[in-house]
Amino acid sequence: METLNAIKQRHFKNPFDNDENELPRVSLFSAETLVDAAIRSPFASYGDSNRGEDSDYSAIASSIGSKKRHSSFSKPKIVLSTWGLFLGFLVLLATIVFQIHYTLPTPVYEGRDPVSGQLQFSEENVRQVVRHMTQDIGYRIVGTEQELETKDYLIKELSSLQEHAKLESLRSGLRLPNFDMWVQVGDGSHRFDFMSKVVMKMYTNMTNIIVRLSCGPECDENSILLNAHYDTTLGSPGAADDALGCGVMMEIIRIMSLRPAPKKNSVVFLFNGGEESLQDASHSFITGHELKDKIRAVVNLEACGTSGPEVLFQANSREMIDAYRMVPYPHGTVLANDLFATGLILSDTDFRQFVDHGNLTGLDMAVYKNSYLYHTHLDLDEFMEEGLPQHMGENALALATYLTEEADLSNLEKTSSVVFFDVFGQFFVSYSWTAAIFSHIVIAGLALSTIVTKASRPTLHGTISILLSFVAALLLPNLSVVLLQALGTPMQWFSHEWLSMLLFGPIALAGMFGFQYLFHRKSSSTGANELSALSSLQVVFMLALGVSSYVGLASSYVFALFTLSITFALIFNHKMAALALGHGSEVTHVEYSTYFIVSLLPTSYFSFVCFSLLDMFIPLTGRIGVDAPVDNIVAVMSGFVTFVFCPPLLAFSHRFGRAILKRIILSLVVIHLISILISSAVMYPYDELHPKRVFIQHLRNMTSGESLLYLAHADPGPFYEPYVANVEAMFNSEAKFRSASTNPSDWNSIYPFNQFLESYVLDTTQYIRRETTNKTISESPEPLTNLIRGAPKLIAENVSYDPNTGLRRLTILCTHPEYIWTVVSFDTHLASWSLGSSDPFPYPTHYVIRHVGGHVSDGWRIDLEHYAKGVDDKLRVELNAMETEGFGRDTERELEGSGEIGVMRKIVKARPIWTTLTYFSILTDAFEL
Repeated sequence: METLNAIKQRHFKNPFDNDENELPRVSLFSAETLVDAAIRSPFASYGDSNRGEDSDYSAIASSIGSKKRHSSFSKPKIVLSTWGLFLGFLVLLATIVFQIHYTLPTPVYEGRDPVSGQLQFSEENVRQVVRHMTQDIGYRIVGTEQELETKDYLIKELSSLQEHAKLESLRSGLRLPNFDMWVQVGDGSHRFDFMSKVVMKMYTNMTNIIVRLSCGPECDENSILLNAHYDTTLGSPGAADDALGCGVMMEIIRIMSLRPAPKKNSVVFLFNGGEESLQDASHSFITGHELKDKIRAVVNLEACGTSGPEVLFQANSREMIDAYRMVPYPHGTVLANDLFATGLILSDTDFRQFVDHGNLTGLDMAVYKNSYLYHTHLDLDEFMEEGLPQHMGENALALATYLTEEADLSNLEKTSSVVFFDVFGQFFVSYSWTAAIFSHIVIAGLALSTIVTKASRPTLHGTISILLSFVAALLLPNLSVVLLQALGTPMQWFSHEWLSMLLFGPIALAGMFGFQYLFHRKSSSTGANELSALSSLQVVFMLALGVSSYVGLASSYVFALFTLSITFALIFNHKMAALALGHGSEVTHVEYSTYFIVSLLPTSYFSFVCFSLLDMFIPLTGRIGVDAPVDNIVAVMSGFVTFVFCPPLLAFSHRFGRAILKRIILSLVVIHLISILISSAVMYPYDELHPKRVFIQHLRNMTSGESLLYLAHADPGPFYEPYVANVEAMFNSEAKFRSASTNPSDWNSIYPFNQFLESYVLDTTQYIRRETTNKTISESPEPLTNLIRGAPKLIAENVSYDPNTGLRRLTILCTHPEYIWTVVSFDTHLASWSLGSSDPFPYPTHYVIRHVGGHVSDGWRIDLEHYAKGVDDKLRVELNAMETEGFGRDTERELEGSGEIGVMRKIVKARPIWTTLTYFSILTDAFEL
């Protein structure tokens, strides 16, 4: 006898199960009747052929019996409402997470609670320090007068805190901490590797200011170090980077010096005077200061942005990671730790010196959002978000308190085998790699059990479709890049992080859905296709979990989260379907409510992570070099974000069959094209608060007599037409293009970062002769450089040659009065040198040695021993030296008697609002030594 279910399958094909645009085949009853029957269960999966006889029959019979026409129900309305509700849920999750992610604590303005009188961390106190350092002092570049002024200011303020603590101890009778202070001035050298380049660093008169709070000798054997630097880079007043860190440490010293002495360990605060010069001051402290052997761990306070919470992005011991649990506003993940370790983030901190030369463990924390203003003239207090100093300060104070009062610092061990992450900034989770492996095995076992019980029904067909959808999400957005570049509008997304998702997200989603369309089985119901896709997602993430766990990747916890969420959702789906279909029936569809369950946690968490990813990487593309394929990088990243935002969308896409899915794909392509065209017509990559980074150097070549202006940029966005052409008109001089690859020494003053630049070069000689009031300069045929006095010099002393070994020895002396940041470069095969921090390479190569000195350092020396053919086989040494003028005060050393002809002054004053300048003047010369 033919069963009722067979009759139904023979006579009633669900209208949503049609493969293309054909009309539904309906016998006996109207399509509206069947739709009405289908939607009576709000979480039904349309097009299922094995729904269970009782439930389907009763629904149809009820609908027939009512004899009621539901003309308001139509297929498009049901599709839209079903998709709309689910997408609305996802948007709601992202919106809530957005609010949580960008919320900072309320600033505190008083140093004591006005009600209880208790000491409290005050953001206003921090900002007073920041404002003085950035507005009153300005650009605090190592070797300038401003650096000396900053040192004197910090010593004065710290001495005042020391005196206040002494008076408070006498007044209250409490045992307050011992307050010790040192000022270290040191010389040294170290090797600095960055992006495949090696630079040897020398420094002289490098200054550190050190404060220690302690309970006495019993505390001093084990100390925790808090570090921040007070110098700035070229072209920036450095409010967040790193006056903020200095202000935070100053406020922590105020609070801790007025509290009872620490019970267990002392705390050392290092105000280091040379981080931007390639980490010289931190190297000097950790290799030369008397406290170095007492330091057990470090907390480094840094910034590469001006807003949002600071993030824990490097950590290398279980004990220090566990200590981070004590902070009130945790924000950190091992994802950032693993990402930073790849070298993809073009940044570095003093943390490297403490780890490499002090063998320390610790935490590296930095402000990272809105890094458009990082290392620019806009890194000012006014652009530093309210609540940011409070966030960093309360976290750092909590760490310092815990580490001095409770932590055991005697046996800290380095390890990268720790999993850690914050949960929406509310609390912090950390556990060992052993615990991680155990949890991964349990999660994998639970996932396998769902396959055994048929709650999960993965197929090879479905698994391949998921993998191809992921590849499509990463690669297909690159077609948008081709279109943007064809329209001549690259980097449209730069000034608006969200725009990257609008430009690349729809096409990524279309690619993801496209493979689901191709792999949709016509012979199976839509429910079976859904279940296969969701189950295959589980398998893909379970495999990723296994591989990442096998290679020891701590970030594998993200795959565990996905696997666990899908597994629970499939178990839920199995139970719900079993209740609907009755016992003994096989589950062949996905209940609508399952998608809400499977998306809740992963979408919430990865929205939180992806906000950070966009905040970090999109501004970064403005400084990673003219040859970097930044559009492609952002396209791939946007595709990745699109995929991880809600992978269950791949299963959901099957819900209404291939015809509807095809229309969705076409709609996404249309949205994509419209977004590209509108953006290209109305958007520009840069604006005042999202500026293009322009590098300017006025070079006076003592060898050739040329006076040249170099203009460079650090991203592949528009440069010549909007900027260089105007400078050409300004100086009435035509620019010549010079590539970095064929002219590697053009920007040696900022080596090794010169590898990211390419230049346009203008001759400024005629401009200087035209503008000067000095007739000697305007009428003399001699090179202008002949009139420069006190130029830097290199001389060779103690020259000797040993014919038996073929070694030539010499001492190079450099004098550079009123110049800073000298760089020498040469090619040779060195046997030895006086730089004790590392040995020279055992083969002929190109050397670059940078010297930086505190104010005032007018010279340096180095001893070399190189292979030569004789005593007269000299080294050709190129020398660059940077002038001390400029750097925020809009001045430049003039040729004597030349009047107001400052080239850099003219450039700075004519700066377009959408640019930010890193500018300086240098002299270059070559010597045979």
